Amino acid sequence: MVDRIKTYFRDMTIRGKIQSYILAFLMILMATLWVIQVVFFNTIYKLVKRQEATEVAQLAAQVINGQQRIERLVEEVAEKEVCIVVFNSEMQQIQSLDGPRDCIIHKMSYQEKADIINGLKNTNNRFLEYTQEDVTYRLVTHAGSRDFRLFNDEDDVETFVYVNKIVSDDGEEYSILVNAQAFPFNSVISTSRMVLAIVTMFAFVFAFLLLIFISRIISDPIEQINKKAKILAQGKYDVDFDAKGYKEINELSETMAFTAKELSNLEKLRREFVANVSHDLRTPLTMISGYAEVMRDIPGENTAENAQVIINETKRLSDMVSDVLSISKIQSGAIKPNLESYNLTENIRSITKNLSDMLRGMDFKVEFNSDRDVFITADKTMIDRSFYNLLANAVNYSGDRKEIIVNQIVKRNFVRIEVIDFGRGISEHTLPYIWERYYKDDKNSMYGIKSSGLGLSIVKTFIEAHNGTCGVKSRVGEGSTFWFEIGI
Repeated sequence: MVDRIKTYFRDMTIRGKIQSYILAFLMILMATLWVIQVVFFNTIYKLVKRQEATEVAQLAAQVINGQQRIERLVEEVAEKEVCIVVFNSEMQQIQSLDGPRDCIIHKMSYQEKADIINGLKNTNNRFLEYTQEDVTYRLVTHAGSRDFRLFNDEDDVETFVYVNKIVSDDGEEYSILVNAQAFPFNSVISTSRMVLAIVTMFAFVFAFLLLIFISRIISDPIEQINKKAKILAQGKYDVDFDAKGYKEINELSETMAFTAKELSNLEKLRREFVANVSHDLRTPLTMISGYAEVMRDIPGENTAENAQVIINETKRLSDMVSDVLSISKIQSGAIKPNLESYNLTENIRSITKNLSDMLRGMDFKVEFNSDRDVFITADKTMIDRSFYNLLANAVNYSGDRKEIIVNQIVKRNFVRIEVIDFGRGISEHTLPYIWERYYKDDKNSMYGIKSSGLGLSIVKTFIEAHNGTCGVKSRVGEGSTFWFEIGI
Protein backbone atom coordinates (compact mmCIF):
# COMPACT_ATOMS: atom_id res chain seq x y z
CA MET A 1 0.00 0.00 0.00
CA VAL A 2 2.81 2.40 0.90
CA ASP A 3 4.56 1.62 -2.37
CA ARG A 4 1.36 2.27 -4.31
CA ILE A 5 0.93 5.63 -2.61
CA LYS A 6 4.55 6.56 -3.37
CA THR A 7 4.10 5.51 -7.00
CA TYR A 8 0.86 7.49 -7.23
CA PHE A 9 2.47 10.70 -5.97
CA ARG A 10 5.59 10.16 -8.08
CA ASP A 11 3.50 9.88 -11.25
CA MET A 12 1.29 12.88 -10.45
CA THR A 13 1.55 15.97 -12.62
CA ILE A 14 2.69 19.23 -11.09
CA ARG A 15 -0.91 20.47 -11.27
CA GLY A 16 -2.08 17.45 -9.26
CA LYS A 17 0.66 17.84 -6.68
CA ILE A 18 -0.04 21.54 -6.15
CA GLN A 19 -3.75 20.80 -5.76
CA SER A 20 -3.06 17.97 -3.32
CA TYR A 21 -0.71 20.08 -1.19
CA ILE A 22 -3.11 23.03 -1.02
CA LEU A 23 -6.11 20.85 -0.18
CA ALA A 24 -4.11 18.93 2.45
CA PHE A 25 -2.95 22.19 4.04
CA LEU A 26 -6.48 23.58 4.04
CA MET A 27 -7.97 20.42 5.56
CA ILE A 28 -5.34 20.33 8.32
CA LEU A 29 -5.93 24.02 9.04
CA MET A 30 -9.73 23.64 9.19
CA ALA A 31 -9.47 20.48 11.30
CA THR A 32 -7.20 22.31 13.74
CA LEU A 33 -9.64 25.23 14.01
CA TRP A 34 -12.58 22.87 14.63
CA VAL A 35 -10.68 20.94 17.32
CA ILE A 36 -9.78 24.18 19.07
CA GLN A 37 -13.38 25.34 18.80
CA VAL A 38 -15.01 22.14 20.09
CA VAL A 39 -12.44 20.86 22.60
CA PHE A 40 -10.39 23.79 23.86
CA PHE A 41 -12.68 26.82 23.51
CA ASN A 42 -13.98 26.61 27.10
CA THR A 43 -10.51 26.19 28.57
CA ILE A 44 -9.10 29.08 26.53
CA TYR A 45 -12.02 31.31 27.53
CA LYS A 46 -11.41 30.65 31.24
CA LEU A 47 -7.71 31.24 30.87
CA VAL A 48 -8.44 34.60 29.25
CA LYS A 49 -10.75 35.66 32.10
CA ARG A 50 -8.19 34.62 34.70
CA GLN A 51 -5.48 36.50 32.84
CA GLU A 52 -7.66 39.61 32.76
CA ALA A 53 -8.10 39.45 36.55
CA THR A 54 -4.35 39.05 36.97
CA GLU A 55 -3.61 42.04 34.74
CA VAL A 56 -6.06 44.27 36.64
CA ALA A 57 -4.44 43.27 39.97
CA GLN A 58 -1.02 44.12 38.60
CA LEU A 59 -2.31 47.46 37.33
CA ALA A 60 -3.76 48.19 40.79
CA ALA A 61 -0.34 47.54 42.30
CA GLN A 62 1.17 50.06 39.87
CA VAL A 63 -1.51 52.63 40.86
CA ILE A 64 -0.65 52.12 44.53
CA ASN A 65 3.04 52.74 43.77
CA GLY A 66 2.20 55.83 41.71
CA GLN A 67 3.33 54.24 38.43
CA GLN A 68 -0.15 54.47 36.84
CA ARG A 69 -3.11 56.84 37.14
CA ILE A 70 -6.34 55.70 38.83
CA GLU A 71 -8.22 56.62 35.63
CA ARG A 72 -6.31 53.89 33.81
CA LEU A 73 -7.43 51.33 36.41
CA VAL A 74 -11.05 52.47 36.06
CA GLU A 75 -10.87 52.01 32.31
CA GLU A 76 -9.44 48.49 32.66
CA VAL A 77 -12.11 47.48 35.19
CA ALA A 78 -14.88 48.65 32.86
CA GLU A 79 -13.31 47.14 29.75
CA LYS A 80 -12.61 43.72 31.25
CA GLU A 81 -15.85 43.63 33.30
CA VAL A 82 -14.19 42.90 36.62
CA CYS A 83 -14.48 44.38 40.08
CA ILE A 84 -11.69 45.17 42.54
CA VAL A 85 -11.26 45.87 46.24
CA VAL A 86 -8.03 47.07 47.87
CA PHE A 87 -7.24 46.85 51.64
CA ASN A 88 -4.33 48.28 53.54
CA SER A 89 -2.35 46.49 56.23
CA GLU A 90 -4.94 47.51 58.87
CA MET A 91 -7.69 45.86 56.77
CA GLN A 92 -9.21 49.20 55.87
CA GLN A 93 -10.84 49.29 52.40
CA ILE A 94 -9.10 52.11 50.52
CA GLN A 95 -10.40 51.45 46.99
CA SER A 96 -13.42 49.72 45.45
CA LEU A 97 -14.42 49.58 41.78
CA ASP A 98 -17.55 47.69 40.81
CA GLY A 99 -17.82 45.96 37.44
CA PRO A 100 -20.09 42.92 36.96
CA ARG A 101 -23.61 42.95 38.36
CA ASP A 102 -23.08 39.81 40.50
CA CYS A 103 -19.65 40.66 41.82
CA ILE A 104 -18.80 38.11 44.54
CA ILE A 105 -16.34 40.20 46.51
CA HIS A 106 -18.85 43.08 46.82
CA LYS A 107 -21.48 40.67 48.16
CA MET A 108 -19.12 39.28 50.78
CA SER A 109 -19.13 40.72 54.28
CA TYR A 110 -16.13 42.52 55.66
CA GLN A 111 -15.31 39.57 57.86
CA GLU A 112 -15.44 37.14 54.92
CA LYS A 113 -13.00 39.25 52.99
CA ALA A 114 -10.78 39.51 56.04
CA ASP A 115 -10.88 35.76 56.49
CA ILE A 116 -9.73 35.24 52.90
CA ILE A 117 -6.87 37.71 53.30
CA ASN A 118 -5.85 36.32 56.67
CA GLY A 119 -6.08 32.82 55.29
CA LEU A 120 -3.67 33.88 52.60
CA LYS A 121 -1.12 34.65 55.28
CA ASN A 122 -1.48 31.34 57.10
CA THR A 123 -2.10 28.70 54.41
CA ASN A 124 1.49 28.47 53.19
CA ASN A 125 0.20 27.73 49.66
CA ARG A 126 -2.32 25.05 50.76
CA PHE A 127 -5.90 24.64 49.43
CA LEU A 128 -8.70 26.27 51.44
CA GLU A 129 -12.45 25.69 51.40
CA TYR A 130 -14.72 28.69 51.95
CA THR A 131 -18.54 28.36 52.07
CA GLN A 132 -21.16 31.14 51.82
CA GLU A 133 -24.90 30.56 51.34
CA ASP A 134 -24.40 27.00 50.12
CA VAL A 135 -21.96 28.14 47.46
CA THR A 136 -18.55 26.52 47.69
CA TYR A 137 -15.35 28.46 46.84
CA ARG A 138 -11.98 26.76 46.37
CA LEU A 139 -8.96 28.86 47.11
CA VAL A 140 -6.11 27.57 44.93
CA THR A 141 -2.46 28.64 45.03
CA HIS A 142 0.23 29.00 42.40
CA ALA A 143 3.35 27.15 43.58
CA GLY A 144 6.08 29.52 44.62
CA SER A 145 3.77 32.55 44.34
CA ARG A 146 1.64 34.70 46.67
CA ASP A 147 -1.13 34.98 44.05
CA PHE A 148 -4.36 33.07 44.74
CA ARG A 149 -7.53 32.40 42.73
CA LEU A 150 -11.00 31.60 44.10
CA PHE A 151 -13.39 29.49 41.98
CA ASN A 152 -17.19 29.47 42.15
CA ASP A 153 -19.01 26.39 40.76
CA GLU A 154 -22.54 27.74 41.15
CA ASP A 155 -24.70 26.76 38.16
CA ASP A 156 -22.60 27.15 35.00
CA VAL A 157 -21.18 30.49 36.10
CA GLU A 158 -17.55 30.36 37.18
CA THR A 159 -16.24 33.21 39.26
CA PHE A 160 -12.55 33.88 39.65
CA VAL A 161 -11.27 35.84 42.63
CA TYR A 162 -7.65 36.80 42.27
CA VAL A 163 -6.01 37.65 45.60
CA ASN A 164 -2.65 39.39 45.69
CA LYS A 165 -0.64 40.90 48.52
CA ILE A 166 1.97 43.53 47.71
CA VAL A 167 4.35 45.81 49.58
CA SER A 168 4.46 49.34 48.21
CA ASP A 169 7.57 51.42 47.68
CA ASP A 170 7.00 53.15 51.02
CA GLY A 171 6.87 49.80 52.87
CA GLU A 172 3.07 49.65 53.29
CA GLU A 173 1.38 46.27 52.77
CA TYR A 174 -1.76 46.06 50.65
CA SER A 175 -4.17 43.27 49.73
CA ILE A 176 -5.84 43.30 46.32
CA LEU A 177 -8.96 41.24 45.46
CA VAL A 178 -10.11 41.07 41.84
CA ASN A 179 -13.28 39.29 40.74
CA ALA A 180 -13.90 38.10 37.15
CA GLN A 181 -16.78 35.93 35.95
CA ALA A 182 -17.00 33.37 33.17
CA PHE A 183 -20.61 33.45 32.10
CA PRO A 184 -22.38 30.60 30.30
CA PHE A 185 -21.45 30.92 26.62
CA ASN A 186 -23.43 28.22 24.82
CA SER A 187 -24.86 30.83 22.49
CA VAL A 188 -21.37 32.20 21.96
CA ILE A 189 -20.11 28.74 21.03
CA SER A 190 -23.01 28.19 18.63
CA THR A 191 -22.37 31.56 17.02
CA SER A 192 -18.64 30.96 16.70
CA ARG A 193 -19.23 27.51 15.22
CA MET A 194 -21.58 28.96 12.65
CA VAL A 195 -19.00 31.60 11.83
CA LEU A 196 -16.34 28.88 11.57
CA ALA A 197 -18.58 26.86 9.24
CA ILE A 198 -19.02 29.90 7.01
CA VAL A 199 -15.27 30.54 7.11
CA THR A 200 -14.62 26.90 6.17
CA MET A 201 -16.98 27.14 3.23
CA PHE A 202 -15.37 30.34 1.98
CA ALA A 203 -11.92 28.83 2.55
CA PHE A 204 -12.69 25.91 0.25
CA VAL A 205 -14.15 28.26 -2.36
CA PHE A 206 -11.05 30.42 -2.13
CA ALA A 207 -8.86 27.31 -2.37
CA PHE A 208 -10.69 26.25 -5.53
CA LEU A 209 -10.13 29.68 -7.10
CA LEU A 210 -6.50 29.61 -5.93
CA LEU A 211 -5.99 26.23 -7.59
CA ILE A 212 -7.33 27.59 -10.88
CA PHE A 213 -5.07 30.64 -10.57
CA ILE A 214 -1.98 28.57 -9.75
CA SER A 215 -2.74 26.17 -12.59
CA ARG A 216 -2.77 29.04 -15.06
CA ILE A 217 0.37 30.82 -13.94
CA ILE A 218 2.53 27.86 -12.85
CA SER A 219 1.44 24.43 -14.02
CA ASP A 220 0.14 25.40 -17.47
CA PRO A 221 3.43 27.06 -18.60
CA ILE A 222 5.45 24.12 -17.25
CA GLU A 223 3.19 21.63 -19.04
CA GLN A 224 3.62 23.61 -22.26
CA ILE A 225 7.41 23.56 -21.85
CA ASN A 226 7.25 19.81 -21.19
CA LYS A 227 5.22 19.17 -24.35
CA LYS A 228 7.60 21.26 -26.44
CA ALA A 229 10.61 19.54 -24.86
CA LYS A 230 9.20 16.21 -26.07
CA ILE A 231 8.91 17.68 -29.57
CA LEU A 232 12.53 18.86 -29.25
CA ALA A 233 13.57 15.34 -28.24
CA GLN A 234 12.16 14.10 -31.55
CA GLY A 235 14.70 16.22 -33.42
CA LYS A 236 12.40 19.12 -34.32
CA TYR A 237 14.62 22.02 -33.34
CA ASP A 238 12.41 24.83 -34.63
CA VAL A 239 10.03 24.50 -31.66
CA ASP A 240 9.25 27.84 -30.00
CA PHE A 241 9.54 27.96 -26.20
CA ASP A 242 7.46 31.04 -25.41
CA ALA A 243 5.88 30.03 -22.07
CA LYS A 244 5.33 32.97 -19.71
CA GLY A 245 4.99 33.01 -15.94
CA TYR A 246 7.16 33.65 -12.93
CA LYS A 247 10.85 34.50 -13.25
CA GLU A 248 11.94 30.86 -12.88
CA ILE A 249 9.51 29.74 -15.62
CA ASN A 250 10.73 32.50 -17.93
CA GLU A 251 14.33 31.49 -17.29
CA LEU A 252 13.48 27.83 -17.95
CA SER A 253 11.76 28.82 -21.18
CA GLU A 254 14.78 30.89 -22.26
CA THR A 255 17.14 28.03 -21.36
CA MET A 256 15.12 25.54 -23.41
CA ALA A 257 15.00 27.98 -26.33
CA PHE A 258 18.78 28.38 -26.13
CA THR A 259 19.17 24.60 -25.95
CA ALA A 260 17.00 24.17 -29.03
CA LYS A 261 19.06 26.75 -30.90
CA GLU A 262 22.35 25.10 -29.90
CA LEU A 263 21.08 21.64 -30.83
CA SER A 264 19.96 23.02 -34.17
CA ASN A 265 23.43 24.50 -34.76
CA LEU A 266 25.04 21.25 -33.65
CA GLU A 267 22.87 19.26 -36.04
CA LYS A 268 23.77 21.67 -38.83
CA LEU A 269 27.47 21.26 -38.05
CA ARG A 270 27.08 17.49 -37.92
CA ARG A 271 25.47 17.43 -41.34
CA GLU A 272 28.17 19.70 -42.74
CA PHE A 273 30.80 17.45 -41.21
CA VAL A 274 29.25 14.36 -42.77
CA ALA A 275 29.10 16.14 -46.12
CA ASN A 276 32.68 17.42 -45.83
CA VAL A 277 34.12 14.12 -44.67
CA SER A 278 32.15 12.25 -47.31
CA HIS A 279 33.60 14.57 -49.95
CA ASP A 280 37.12 14.32 -48.53
CA LEU A 281 36.88 10.55 -48.32
CA ARG A 282 35.46 10.22 -51.81
CA THR A 283 38.40 12.02 -53.40
CA PRO A 284 41.20 9.75 -52.11
CA LEU A 285 39.03 6.65 -52.53
CA THR A 286 38.38 7.65 -56.15
CA MET A 287 42.10 8.21 -56.67
CA ILE A 288 42.99 4.86 -55.11
CA SER A 289 40.33 3.01 -57.07
CA GLY A 290 41.23 4.76 -60.34
CA TYR A 291 44.96 4.18 -60.13
CA ALA A 292 44.48 0.58 -59.03
CA GLU A 293 42.25 -0.13 -62.03
CA VAL A 294 44.72 1.54 -64.37
CA MET A 295 47.58 -0.53 -62.96
CA ARG A 296 45.48 -3.67 -63.34
CA ASP A 297 44.06 -3.08 -66.81
CA ILE A 298 46.73 -1.15 -68.71
CA PRO A 299 50.06 -2.79 -69.39
CA GLY A 300 53.00 -0.67 -68.42
CA GLU A 301 51.08 1.46 -65.86
CA ASN A 302 52.17 -0.66 -62.94
CA THR A 303 54.81 1.92 -62.05
CA ALA A 304 56.31 3.18 -58.80
CA GLU A 305 54.76 6.62 -59.39
CA ASN A 306 51.22 5.22 -59.58
CA ALA A 307 51.85 3.06 -56.54
CA GLN A 308 53.09 6.14 -54.66
CA VAL A 309 49.83 7.98 -55.48
CA ILE A 310 47.87 5.11 -53.95
CA ILE A 311 50.16 5.15 -50.90
CA ASN A 312 49.74 8.93 -50.47
CA GLU A 313 45.97 8.80 -50.75
CA THR A 314 45.84 5.88 -48.33
CA LYS A 315 47.92 7.86 -45.85
CA ARG A 316 45.57 10.79 -46.29
CA LEU A 317 42.62 8.56 -45.38
CA SER A 318 44.53 7.15 -42.44
CA ASP A 319 45.37 10.63 -41.14
CA MET A 320 41.75 11.68 -41.42
CA VAL A 321 40.55 8.69 -39.39
CA SER A 322 43.38 9.21 -36.88
CA ASP A 323 42.27 12.79 -36.32
CA VAL A 324 38.76 11.72 -35.39
CA LEU A 325 40.01 8.92 -33.14
CA SER A 326 42.56 11.17 -31.44
CA ILE A 327 39.93 13.73 -30.48
CA SER A 328 37.55 11.07 -29.18
CA LYS A 329 40.22 9.29 -27.15
CA ILE A 330 41.60 12.45 -25.60
CA GLN A 331 38.15 13.79 -24.69
CA SER A 332 37.06 10.44 -23.22
CA GLY A 333 40.28 10.13 -21.21
CA ALA A 334 41.24 6.89 -22.94
CA ILE A 335 44.72 8.24 -23.63
CA LYS A 336 46.85 10.73 -21.73
CA PRO A 337 49.60 13.06 -23.00
CA ASN A 338 53.04 11.44 -23.05
CA LEU A 339 54.94 14.10 -21.11
CA GLU A 340 58.59 14.91 -21.80
CA SER A 341 60.79 17.95 -21.41
CA TYR A 342 61.88 19.56 -24.68
CA ASN A 343 62.76 22.86 -26.34
CA LEU A 344 59.44 24.32 -27.53
CA THR A 345 61.07 27.31 -29.22
CA GLU A 346 63.32 25.10 -31.35
CA ASN A 347 60.38 22.98 -32.47
CA ILE A 348 58.29 26.04 -33.40
CA ARG A 349 61.24 27.49 -35.30
CA SER A 350 61.77 24.21 -37.19
CA ILE A 351 58.11 23.80 -38.18
CA THR A 352 57.91 27.45 -39.27
CA LYS A 353 61.06 27.11 -41.42
CA ASN A 354 59.82 23.91 -43.07
CA LEU A 355 56.51 25.52 -43.97
CA SER A 356 58.27 28.64 -45.24
CA ASP A 357 60.47 26.53 -47.50
CA MET A 358 57.46 24.62 -48.79
CA LEU A 359 55.58 27.86 -49.64
CA ARG A 360 58.55 29.71 -51.09
CA GLY A 361 57.34 29.24 -54.63
CA MET A 362 54.02 30.91 -53.73
CA ASP A 363 55.73 34.08 -52.45
CA PHE A 364 54.64 33.44 -48.86
CA LYS A 365 56.44 35.19 -46.02
CA VAL A 366 56.45 33.35 -42.67
CA GLU A 367 58.15 35.19 -39.78
CA PHE A 368 58.93 33.81 -36.31
CA ASN A 369 59.71 36.11 -33.36
CA SER A 370 61.07 34.98 -29.98
CA ASP A 371 63.36 36.52 -27.41
CA ARG A 372 64.69 33.30 -25.83
CA ASP A 373 64.36 29.55 -25.89
CA VAL A 374 61.67 28.01 -23.69
CA PHE A 375 61.56 24.46 -22.38
CA ILE A 376 58.24 22.86 -21.47
CA THR A 377 57.08 19.48 -20.19
CA ALA A 378 54.41 18.24 -22.57
CA ASP A 379 53.51 15.74 -25.26
CA LYS A 380 55.75 16.90 -28.08
CA THR A 381 53.66 15.30 -30.82
CA MET A 382 50.42 16.92 -29.59
CA ILE A 383 51.89 20.40 -29.21
CA ASP A 384 53.63 20.24 -32.60
CA ARG A 385 50.41 19.04 -34.21
CA SER A 386 48.45 21.87 -32.58
CA PHE A 387 50.91 24.49 -33.83
CA TYR A 388 51.01 23.00 -37.33
CA ASN A 389 47.20 23.09 -37.52
CA LEU A 390 47.16 26.79 -36.58
CA LEU A 391 49.87 27.46 -39.13
CA ALA A 392 48.02 25.57 -41.88
CA ASN A 393 44.84 27.40 -40.98
CA ALA A 394 46.65 30.75 -41.30
CA VAL A 395 47.99 29.74 -44.74
CA ASN A 396 44.52 28.73 -45.88
CA TYR A 397 42.98 32.09 -44.97
CA SER A 398 45.93 34.49 -45.24
CA GLY A 399 44.54 36.52 -48.14
CA ASP A 400 46.44 38.36 -50.85
CA ARG A 401 49.02 39.71 -48.44
CA LYS A 402 50.55 36.20 -48.05
CA GLU A 403 52.19 37.03 -44.75
CA ILE A 404 52.12 35.06 -41.48
CA ILE A 405 53.70 36.13 -38.21
CA VAL A 406 54.41 33.70 -35.38
CA ASN A 407 55.15 35.22 -31.97
CA GLN A 408 56.43 33.49 -28.85
CA ILE A 409 55.56 35.48 -25.71
CA VAL A 410 56.92 34.33 -22.34
CA LYS A 411 55.13 35.38 -19.17
CA ARG A 412 55.61 34.48 -15.52
CA ASN A 413 54.52 30.82 -15.59
CA PHE A 414 53.36 30.15 -19.13
CA VAL A 415 54.32 30.65 -22.75
CA ARG A 416 51.99 31.96 -25.43
CA ILE A 417 52.26 31.07 -29.12
CA GLU A 418 50.47 33.42 -31.53
CA VAL A 419 49.84 32.79 -35.23
CA ILE A 420 48.78 35.97 -37.06
CA ASP A 421 47.41 36.22 -40.57
CA PHE A 422 46.13 39.25 -42.51
CA GLY A 423 43.32 37.62 -44.45
CA ARG A 424 39.58 38.11 -44.57
CA GLY A 425 39.02 37.54 -40.87
CA ILE A 426 36.14 35.80 -39.14
CA SER A 427 32.70 37.26 -38.57
CA GLU A 428 31.53 37.70 -35.00
CA HIS A 429 28.61 35.27 -35.31
CA THR A 430 30.98 32.56 -36.60
CA LEU A 431 33.61 32.81 -33.84
CA PRO A 432 31.72 30.65 -31.27
CA TYR A 433 31.65 27.68 -33.66
CA ILE A 434 35.14 27.56 -35.15
CA TRP A 435 36.47 25.29 -32.38
CA GLU A 436 33.73 22.72 -32.95
CA ARG A 437 34.93 19.47 -34.42
CA TYR A 438 32.39 19.60 -37.25
CA TYR A 439 32.93 23.18 -38.33
CA LYS A 440 34.46 23.90 -41.72
CA ASP A 441 34.46 27.07 -43.79
CA ASP A 442 36.14 26.20 -47.07
CA LYS A 443 34.51 29.09 -48.88
CA ASN A 444 37.05 31.40 -47.21
CA SER A 445 39.95 29.09 -48.02
CA MET A 446 42.27 30.47 -50.67
CA TYR A 447 45.19 28.08 -51.03
CA GLY A 448 43.53 24.68 -51.02
CA ILE A 449 44.90 23.09 -47.88
CA LYS A 450 41.75 20.99 -47.43
CA SER A 451 40.57 19.59 -44.11
CA SER A 452 37.60 17.83 -42.59
CA GLY A 453 37.02 20.70 -40.21
CA LEU A 454 38.91 18.99 -37.40
CA GLY A 455 42.05 21.15 -37.28
CA LEU A 456 40.97 23.70 -34.68
CA SER A 457 39.06 21.09 -32.71
CA ILE A 458 42.28 19.08 -32.47
CA VAL A 459 44.13 22.17 -31.24
CA LYS A 460 41.54 22.82 -28.54
CA THR A 461 41.47 19.17 -27.43
CA PHE A 462 45.26 18.76 -27.31
CA ILE A 463 45.93 22.06 -25.54
CA GLU A 464 43.19 21.52 -22.93
CA ALA A 465 44.63 18.03 -22.30
CA HIS A 466 47.73 19.93 -21.04
CA ASN A 467 45.58 22.24 -18.87
CA GLY A 468 46.29 25.05 -21.32
CA THR A 469 44.01 27.51 -23.06
CA CYS A 470 43.50 28.66 -26.63
CA GLY A 471 41.59 31.43 -28.33
CA VAL A 472 41.26 33.78 -31.26
CA LYS A 473 40.92 37.50 -31.97
CA SER A 474 39.60 38.45 -35.38
CA ARG A 475 38.07 41.30 -37.35
CA VAL A 476 36.53 40.97 -40.76
CA GLY A 477 38.83 42.37 -43.41
CA GLU A 478 41.84 42.69 -41.07
CA GLY A 479 42.82 39.10 -40.31
CA SER A 480 42.96 36.81 -37.29
CA THR A 481 45.25 36.00 -34.38
CA PHE A 482 45.04 32.43 -33.12
CA TRP A 483 46.92 31.55 -29.93
CA PHE A 484 47.46 28.92 -27.29
CA GLU A 485 49.05 29.10 -23.85
CA ILE A 486 50.73 26.31 -21.92
CA GLY A 487 52.52 26.24 -18.58
CA ILE A 488 56.31 26.23 -18.30
